[in-house]
Amino acid sequence: MVKLLLAAIVLLLMQARVAHSFSRHLLHHGRASTERCLNIQNSFATYLRNQKVFTCVGYHASICTTRHLSKGIDELDATNYKTDNSADRDMRKERLHFYLSELGVDAAALEDASFRSQTTMEGFDERFGKSAIKSYRAYVDPKPSRLEAVASEVVDIAANRFARQIDFLAKRHRSQAAEWVRHIDESQDRRTFPLILVLDNLRSAANVGSIYRSAEACGCLEILTTGITPHPNGNGSEKLAKSALGAEQILPTKHFATVRQAMEYLKEYRPNVMLVGMETTERSKLYNVIKYPGREAASSDKLIVENDCMSSPGVALFLGNEVSGVDTDIMPLLDEVVEIPMFGLKNSLNVAACAPVVMYEILRQWKVSSSSSSSKSSEGLD
Repeated sequence: MVKLLLAAIVLLLMQARVAHSFSRHLLHHGRASTERCLNIQNSFATYLRNQKVFTCVGYHASICTTRHLSKGIDELDATNYKTDNSADRDMRKERLHFYLSELGVDAAALEDASFRSQTTMEGFDERFGKSAIKSYRAYVDPKPSRLEAVASEVVDIAANRFARQIDFLAKRHRSQAAEWVRHIDESQDRRTFPLILVLDNLRSAANVGSIYRSAEACGCLEILTTGITPHPNGNGSEKLAKSALGAEQILPTKHFATVRQAMEYLKEYRPNVMLVGMETTERSKLYNVIKYPGREAASSDKLIVENDCMSSPGVALFLGNEVSGVDTDIMPLLDEVVEIPMFGLKNSLNVAACAPVVMYEILRQWKVSSSSSSSKSSEGLD
């Protein structure tokens, strides 16, 4: 009996919300006056009081509903509720549909999906997904609080922007729903190679985060950061995390005040690694003509590091500041300096773009095969 009473209460309150939403919808689009909306709500309250089953429940629900709906109307009046001009709405819809069609999106189907998501229990159409449909509604039928802001924008500019956003959201939804596209990191042991990155006074947290992500994908042993370089648990860690996407939590990291301190650490705990700087100088060699040591250790099932010391050969790759490059004071201390050939007018690539180019060349020389690491293949780039 108690369960039936609770079920009745839930059902009646759900019906109350429907009546409330419907009346607000009519008022919002100028299809009914405030008086008409109140009449709709009062009629529903009367309907609740006239329920023959669970009369007591219906009576109390009607009181709660009437109070709730009356409060909603009071809030509308208090916030100077504005109705949407139908001509403005039609213009927004027409331009949005135009730009959606240019992007190959079925605008009529999207409009129908938006309507059905509000008027039926079917949920959101799988062709578009929840986010795309909500974005469509946000522009065509904005909330009262957003109506003034939407109306103040140039229609074509806003419609074009929303169309591109809707197109992206729909594509993202279909990609995430596709079983053959993998977006979730697989749970498995991580392979590591005798490859170390040294970031010398990089200033951009976004660049550092991107390098962390590339380094993790390449199975780097660790990353050493120096000077002003943003690093996990240090300055710029929040911005770094946005582009690293969790890689900063996987890769071991050590931070040093100066790059010389990082080199001293390498000499003590990684004595057999080749120190390679990435810089355009007179002594620089093409990155793909250098023979990088460490192939034997890389082909092993596991890289052996005892007491934080790695005795096997490997490579420590030094990446310098985005403007000034690798510290000139340490250049003579490096075993090799490599560069990526430039064919344009600019003398360099972005540091986050350079790092994976050289790292994958090193892995290529070591003949590292993806088939030996659970057949991992290249995934979508972003």
